[in-house]
Formats: sequence, C-alpha cells, structure tokens
Amino acid sequence: MMEYAETTVQAQAAAAKALESMGQFGIAPNPHNFAVWYMHHTQRLPDLSREIERLLSLGSAFGPEVVQALHDKYLTQADETKTLAAAGLRIENTLEQLVKMFSVANKGTETYGATLSDFSERMQEGDGEALHQVVASVLTETHKMLRLNRKLGAELTQSSQEISKLREDLDRVRSEARTDGLTGIANRKVFDSSMRDATVEAAERSQHLSLLMLDIDLFKRFNDTHGHQMGDQVLKLVARTIQTCVRPEDTVARYGGEEFAAILPRTPLRDALTVAERIRTTVANKRITNRRSGQELGRITLSIGAAEYALGESVSEMVQRADKALYTAKRLGRNQVVSQYELDGSML
Repeated sequence: MMEYAETTVQAQAAAAKALESMGQFGIAPNPHNFAVWYMHHTQRLPDLSREIERLLSLGSAFGPEVVQALHDKYLTQADETKTLAAAGLRIENTLEQLVKMFSVANKGTETYGATLSDFSERMQEGDGEALHQVVASVLTETHKMLRLNRKLGAELTQSSQEISKLREDLDRVRSEARTDGLTGIANRKVFDSSMRDATVEAAERSQHLSLLMLDIDLFKRFNDTHGHQMGDQVLKLVARTIQTCVRPEDTVARYGGEEFAAILPRTPLRDALTVAERIRTTVANKRITNRRSGQELGRITLSIGAAEYALGESVSEMVQRADKALYTAKRLGRNQVVSQYELDGSML
C-alpha cells in the first residue's frame, strides 16, 4: 500500500483539490481514482503530475481507462518495490541459513578428520586396548557425521525449494512490472526504457528508427454506449491487431488509456507509414460483435501519427512529434495516418 506523509492540513488541501479535479473531469470519486488525483495534488510523484499535465495540454479525456493506466504505471510501483524488497529479505535470510549450515558442517568435518587422524596414529602403535577405544570413538563420530549430513541434506532441500519459490515470485513480479494488465502487451514503463535503448542504438549505429503513436477514435463514446467491458475487449483486440502487423523485434506498448505505441527499430519513415496503414486498415475492417447477444456494434478506427528519429534529439522530442502527428490525424477527421512531414514547420 502507498504510504502518506502529509500533515492533516496538507492532506485536507490535497484531498479537496483532488475531489475538485475529479468533479471537473467527470471522474467517479472512488478510492482507486481518488488516489491518483490525491498524489497528483501532493506533488509527491512528479512523473505522475507531468503525465497528467501532458494529457491536459493535449485535451485528452480522463476516462476510466486513462485513470486506470495512470494508477497502474505510477501508484503500483510502490507495491512492486515492496514485493521485491520482501523477496530480497527472504533471499538474505536463506543465504544466512546456508552459511550457518556450512559452518556447522565444516566444524563437524574437522572433528571427524581429527578422529580419523588419531585412529591412524593408534593403529601404528599397535596397542590393542587403545585400538578398541579408537574404533569406538570413530564409530561414534561416524554416527554424528551421518546425522549431521542428513540434517544438512534436509535443510539444503528446504533452502533449494525456498530459492525456487523466490525465483518464481521474482519472475512473476518482473513480468507484472513489464506488462499491461489488461491487454497483455508491454506497459508504459517498458515503452520508456525501450525508446531510450532504441535511440541509443540508432545513434551509435547510424540506423533508422521510427515511432507510431496510435489512438482509438471516439473510444469514450463507444464506452458510454456499450459499456466498459466491451471497451476492454476493444482494447485487447487493438493490441493483438497491432502486434500481428509488426515484426517480432518491434515493441508494441499501451501508452495510456486508449493510446498505443509501436517502436520500429531499423525502419525508415516511409516503411513505418506502410506499417501504420496496414494496422489502420486491418482494425477498420474488423466488425465488433457482442458475443453474448450476437449484436453487431459497428467498427472502430485508429488515428496514427508517425515520426522518425533525428540524430541528437531527445526521446521526449521524438514522442512529442509523433503525438502531434497523431492529434493532427484526429483533427483532420480521424481514421488516417499522418507523418511528421505533414506538420507545420516540419523539414522535408
């Protein structure tokens, strides 16, 4: 759970602003949504606030999907961090137990070795009574060593099982941290890191890099008309469709709400536009049907903006250019692809 450090007065002020914002944008005042806007107005999560300001500047609607995406990206990170910290503590405790076991085993081995050495010396002396005592001593130490080994084996098995469980937990957390919970594709966090890596590679190897920003047209209207469950199915459908239209080495991510992104390394803009057009037509040709009732719900369309990396520019500059192309596509009537070259002031 997220921890809060505000004083009573600060918390009351942030809560009042949160409720005011939620009312302004028509957001249901449930605890899940409230947490997003509360943290925004406390300014304790700068990345969250910057993303909200970006969406405001673009005139985006704060529908349930958008707020959910904000919550998943920025507020669940604390829970992921705590899970990883807990796993790390369990690993530390397990390793500490292993060190203790090996220390005990080492001491037992030293004692057993000393007993065998003494037995060897007595054997050379040939004293019958002494030999009898030494044999008895060796037998006693052997039994101790067997018990110690059995205990060590059992504890090692238990530790091995614990480590296996830890590995599964860490793999699960790592997967959840990289995957959008609804659509199953990469999330915004993966998009950000993939973009950084892709721009570095493009600059170092003098390669092309293109970016597509895609948004479902009139998605809020579809949600309001057919319900959020059908809206979720549309989001999944669009995510799957985009993935089928790109290469395995490309990265498809849910950027936020009904907006998606596709990173196309080693791809010039002219080829990226071909990919974008293939995605657009494939989605536009699909019929949306309510499986329970069999009712056809019509078609959905995408507006797509495309940009190509310019040597030396930042990731945010490239994303902003693709975003501007996307919103130009919407302004020109939706269901179309617009490239950076169609923006005012773009260089050919």
